[in-house]
Amino acid sequence: MKRNFSSNLRGKVRNFPLPQNRPLVPLYEAVVNSINAIDDRKKQDVLLQGKIEIEIIRDRTLFSESDSNTVKGFRVTDNGIGFDEDNMSSFMEADSEYKLAIGGKGVGRFSWLKAFLSVQISSTFKDDDTFVTRKFDFNLKQEEIEDSLSAVNESDEYRTTVVLNDYLKGYEKNVPKQIDTIAMRIIQHCFVYFLSDNCPEIVIFDHEARQSLNQMWRDKFSTDENTKKLEIGNQRFELLNIKITDKTFQHRNRLYLCANERLVDSKDLENLIVDLDSQIFDNMGYWYLGVLTSKYFDDSVDMNRLSFTIPAESSGLLPDYPGMDAIIKETCKSIEQYLKEYLSEVEMSKKERLQKYTTEIAPQYRHLAYYIPDKLAALKPGLSNEELDDKLYVMKRQFENQTKAECNDLLKKLDKGDISSEEYQKQFQETIEKVSDVNMAVLADYIVHRRIILNLFSRGLEIKNDGKFNLEKYMHQLIYPMRTTSEDMPYENHNLWLLDEKLSFCQFISSDKPFDNAMGEDRTDLLILDNPVAIAESKNTGSTYDSIIIFELKRPMRDDYNMESNPITQLIDYAQKIKDGKVKDSKHRNISTSSNTQFYLYALCDITPTLERVLTQMGFTRTADNMGAYKYNDVIHAYIEVMSYDKVRNDSEKRNKVLFDKLGIPSGS
Repeated sequence: MKRNFSSNLRGKVRNFPLPQNRPLVPLYEAVVNSINAIDDRKKQDVLLQGKIEIEIIRDRTLFSESDSNTVKGFRVTDNGIGFDEDNMSSFMEADSEYKLAIGGKGVGRFSWLKAFLSVQISSTFKDDDTFVTRKFDFNLKQEEIEDSLSAVNESDEYRTTVVLNDYLKGYEKNVPKQIDTIAMRIIQHCFVYFLSDNCPEIVIFDHEARQSLNQMWRDKFSTDENTKKLEIGNQRFELLNIKITDKTFQHRNRLYLCANERLVDSKDLENLIVDLDSQIFDNMGYWYLGVLTSKYFDDSVDMNRLSFTIPAESSGLLPDYPGMDAIIKETCKSIEQYLKEYLSEVEMSKKERLQKYTTEIAPQYRHLAYYIPDKLAALKPGLSNEELDDKLYVMKRQFENQTKAECNDLLKKLDKGDISSEEYQKQFQETIEKVSDVNMAVLADYIVHRRIILNLFSRGLEIKNDGKFNLEKYMHQLIYPMRTTSEDMPYENHNLWLLDEKLSFCQFISSDKPFDNAMGEDRTDLLILDNPVAIAESKNTGSTYDSIIIFELKRPMRDDYNMESNPITQLIDYAQKIKDGKVKDSKHRNISTSSNTQFYLYALCDITPTLERVLTQMGFTRTADNMGAYKYNDVIHAYIEVMSYDKVRNDSEKRNKVLFDKLGIPSGS
């Protein structure tokens, strides 16, 4: 006889919400139907050994019966109660309430036609003590089903097969192809069923392999019989804590939210519990998995079982109906207690690392531990130094802005008379302490910068892998960026303090720029003009300069100097050109000098044997530490000094040692 659906089949399928990235949902529905059918039959036969077989239908090729890289559909067979008249009537009724008591929505079969072209159903079962078979096709081409029962000769077993044929294109591309992956997805979805001792034997297979899902469960999961009862917003929940001993398990450190014994949603606990990370397996030998169940979930799952109708946030107007935020928060507290042994060690290790980092590497962040310990505690473990520094920098800036705002608020209250003298004294003391620590942090930041620059400077003196030393360009860029002037570069971008602290505040600096900005002209490595006799509004108004400082840098360990080609002769030639009025600045204005202009000429280079001979012939005097040499030239009013790179480094280390020591950072490189 022909049987019609109680509603429009095409409309039901069209309106069924099934994302294309969830292609296994129809298979889950078929498997759960089989589990329910076996449970129904067990009511008649308590000794029944339930069995479910899942065959993966793959494409055939010219060379093989099956292509393991394809999945066209599934064949699900069980020995449950079968498509008897009660189940058949429920199947034909949209939104059937036949399985309402066990969480059935009466719509799961519509997911089959949402993702597959057609479904074939064959069921052998007992009807009035006689085995009969019911077969029919389920597809969108026909709104009615040809239903009939046929007698079965010599059959004494229940057997129902549902064949999901031909994935539709949008779903086929997203379905996993490997048998182990599909098996694990089924376990995850039917997780609560596998917890039961009455779970039927479930097997999945294709032409190459056969896998028992029950054995996979036993191999990979350890429940420890650890269930925690929770009460959240007057709703009762049960949390099962599970240890997963399979390192390759994909859903590591997750919380499963289940309804009617099926997985509906999952949460990544590493995003919810600060100190939980992927190192737990290496340290403890397991991943954590929590399974949260509740009648509140059962009553709130939507019809496609992919989400809940529970509000995202709790409302004080509905205290008996907690939002998902409160549920997750309270559940995470329970999980943290269960994982306390591991999380406590991670927290302690993180604190020790932060203390060491802010003491030895980045002392500019040290005060944050006192003022915002909660924010530091919220940092994830396992951050690289670069990631940690980025996080701390943001916190430091936020703290500085907050401190400035507090200062402004305090002053406004004082101006308006909105604060008592005693309260003002208290708030003033608290605020001024923060301001002091902020300022010290800024100073610490600058001192750390100096430590890094000195380390880089020392690195530049080392021989490279190719057996050569760095070119002078490396040292030049470190001290002062090339082809720039103080007019187009911020003060904090140079490191002239390496040479002399007072050079940091000169009025005009030119680095490796040709005289008159012409590319064919000579250029000094560093030209520093300072202290104009007449103070003017601009850098150069034609006034004469009281002092001019010129630096010349050479490659470390260079050893090919002579009397004609050496840094001292170069420096004197530069100075003479300036004295003769032959030099213009980058804006083509003369650099003016007088007979009283004092020149300071510095050659930054290593005193190698050839340079040693030049210095001797020119009558230079060696410094007390024997790392440099100096001489005064009366003709051009120039103090000339040769400084080796070692001398620059050693002198800078000595000048900054007290600062490094105060911050507790190493003085050596």
